[in-house]
Amino acid sequence: MNISFLKAQTAEQQQAVNVFLERHNQRGRGSTKGYVAYFAAIYPPDGRTLLERMIAVAKFCPLHTPAAARFFAGEAWRHVYGLQRLAANHPPENLLSRFVGWCLREMGRDGKVWYVATYADAGSLDTRTGRPHSGGIYRATNAVYCGMSQGGHVEAYLLAGQRRSLRRGPKTLRLRDLPPEARLIRSQAKHRYCWAVGPPLKRVFRLRHLKHRMQRFQFEPVYQPRLLCTLINQLRRVIRKDPDYAQSLD
Repeated sequence: MNISFLKAQTAEQQQAVNVFLERHNQRGRGSTKGYVAYFAAIYPPDGRTLLERMIAVAKFCPLHTPAAARFFAGEAWRHVYGLQRLAANHPPENLLSRFVGWCLREMGRDGKVWYVATYADAGSLDTRTGRPHSGGIYRATNAVYCGMSQGGHVEAYLLAGQRRSLRRGPKTLRLRDLPPEARLIRSQAKHRYCWAVGPPLKRVFRLRHLKHRMQRFQFEPVYQPRLLCTLINQLRRVIRKDPDYAQSLD
C-alpha cells in the first residue's frame, strides 16, 4: 500500500491535522501556538480531501513545564520536546510504529530537539484497541521507559461543557483565577516514555545518558480501579442489549 508521510507546513494542512485530532483523540487538538510540529500519514491522492485521506497524525511541541523537562534531561531540559498528540483511524498493521519512527527522525533534524518525551494515560482506554492505554506503541519504537508520573494535580477545568487548559501561552492560570462554576479536572498517573533524537553519534550519547538516568524504572501494568469500573459498566451495557452474550461467557 502506497502510504506516504507528510510534514504539515501550510495552514490548510495543519488545520486538517487539528480536525483529525478532534475526531480521533479524546483529548482534542492540543496546543496551536508556539513551536508546534505537525505530521500525518496519508493515502495517495484519489480525489478525496487531505483530511479524508489521513490515516494517522502526530503533533509535537515543547514539554509543558520546565520541571517536567528537567526530569528527562536535567540541565539539558530546554532541548526536551513532547509528542503531545497521536491519533489514528484504522491504520494498517505496523503503520503506527513506522510513522512514529519517521516523525522522530524528522524532529531530530532540528538542532534544538535532543529528546522527545510522551505520556501514556494509564487510566484511559486506547481508542485503537479498546484496551487499557499503557504505551505499547512507544515501547515498539524503542522508547526508554521513565516510570509513572504522579497524578492528582489540577491540569485543566471544565466550563460550559468545554475542557480548557490552565496554561495560556506563557502564563499559567492559578485556581483563584478560575470562575466559581468551573469544574476542576485532575490528572491521572501516567506512564512516561522518552526517545533520544538527532544525528547518529549524538543520539548514541544522548540515549546512553537517558538510560543511565532512567535505569531504576521498569515497566509494570498499573492497576486502575476507575478503569476497571469503566470496563465492568461497558460489559453490563453489552449484556443488557444481548442477554445471550452472558451465556456465551460461561
